[in-house]
Amino acid sequence: MAYDANLVLRGHYGGAYIDLDTNDVTPTALAVNADGNSCVDLGELGTGPIGMDCVVIMHDQPTTYADTCDIVICDSDHLDAGWATLLSFPRMYAYMRELVVRATTAFDASADIGQVLTAGAGVTGVIREISRKLMTVGGVGKIFVEMQDAGDTYTTAGVTVTSAGGGVGVMIGVGRVPNWSSGGRTLMRRFSTPKRYVRCTNTVSATGNFGDVDILITNQQHDHINNLYR
Repeated sequence: MAYDANLVLRGHYGGAYIDLDTNDVTPTALAVNADGNSCVDLGELGTGPIGMDCVVIMHDQPTTYADTCDIVICDSDHLDAGWATLLSFPRMYAYMRELVVRATTAFDASADIGQVLTAGAGVTGVIREISRKLMTVGGVGKIFVEMQDAGDTYTTAGVTVTSAGGGVGVMIGVGRVPNWSSGGRTLMRRFSTPKRYVRCTNTVSATGNFGDVDILITNQQHDHINNLYR
């Protein structure tokens, strides 16, 4: 297959780091734009049946609370038309806390996800995911909460947490920063496509800045130099 040299969908521009923020612009041609985005030419056969991996490396901590980042990879046979979604990465939230909770009133996914979780005076965050174990009274599981400001740290062990959707529990220990909610996150998705070109479409919510984000595609781990069948 005919691949571009570095297979970079988003990276540095002119040797400098480029932040992924609300001004990020999707490329419409092969040339890299000022945001470090480019289209990659996979050749007439696309990826072929073996496929490729798309890797997202987020080097920095986001700078604004309550911001989100959506990264979508698109494909097309034409640089100026026909772009469609090929794969999507999970939505990334700027500041998160991971809580371990014992349910005293059962949580419910449909009622509680997206609702405010209160833990004492002034500590409020938005529930983004809950463990299914919390859907049973006495169950112990995790809640991932999106912080709304610097005070939403959930640092008081044993405090009662109450969801606006009806779930109630007691925190076991204190909230922690999940390793994917700070700088140094790496995400990967496998894909295959018969289309010739791929590019990324990045959407950051208002005022957001997720810092330097590299998006690359590779097939190296499936093309080892010691492969006896080559």
